Amino acid sequence: MSNRLTSEIPGPGPGFRGVPQIVAALEDEIVSGRWQAGVRLPSERVLAERFEVARSAIREALRILQERQLIVTAGGRGTFVREFQPALGAGTAEQLARSGLVTAKDLMAARAVLEPAAAALAARNRSTADLRRLHELVARFDTALIPEAADVDLEFHTAIVEATGNPVLQVMFASIRTLAHAMMARSLSDPRVVGADLHDVLCDRIAAQDEEGARAAMLAHIQAAESFYGADLDRPLADVLRGRADLEPGLASILKELSQPPA
Repeated sequence: MSNRLTSEIPGPGPGFRGVPQIVAALEDEIVSGRWQAGVRLPSERVLAERFEVARSAIREALRILQERQLIVTAGGRGTFVREFQPALGAGTAEQLARSGLVTAKDLMAARAVLEPAAAALAARNRSTADLRRLHELVARFDTALIPEAADVDLEFHTAIVEATGNPVLQVMFASIRTLAHAMMARSLSDPRVVGADLHDVLCDRIAAQDEEGARAAMLAHIQAAESFYGADLDRPLADVLRGRADLEPGLASILKELSQPPA
């Protein structure tokens, strides 16, 4: 494969404003796979002409992409697309999902590690205000219709993580929050999946400060839908969400947020 970029360079397009749009356009080329690892980016001059901006704006956009571990500059040779290395901070969870590198099973496994531990810590540290919020969200979920139910479900899981009082766990959950939201929407679109009763159990265990009970209840909640996914578990998450969006118009906007390939 050639290490030179041959695909069309994205132009400014309607409503173009500056560096954030340049970053988004170039990032989409990388995340989508149209610009593959090892290819050389066009020069600053070429990019500046294409985007109709000063070269300083291009330099700033490239600096941001380099901070995100998406590109690397080799002295005297140019700037190249870098291979995704998630463990080194390359790309967000959403970018990895759109690129096809994340399966439904990957996300479920990550949540099964993170959220049961968060539920146990929430049971230890929860405040009266935390419990009140959790019970309010359970009541809202019981009466919510699609697509609001997915939003309330996400708020419930976020509230549990916030009840831990641990900012590191909160940041970790935030990094997969959008993906979790989409998967909640996918699960709620399956009539065989029921989560309301498990919400009640989680609230009860957290209220009782039963750490191991809360841990077990959260794990059971996350795994409730797994047996219904079938072949979807091993498919790229973006494909799973896109297919479900076609079947469930009420949830299409949530599901397509991550499943749509960059334009």
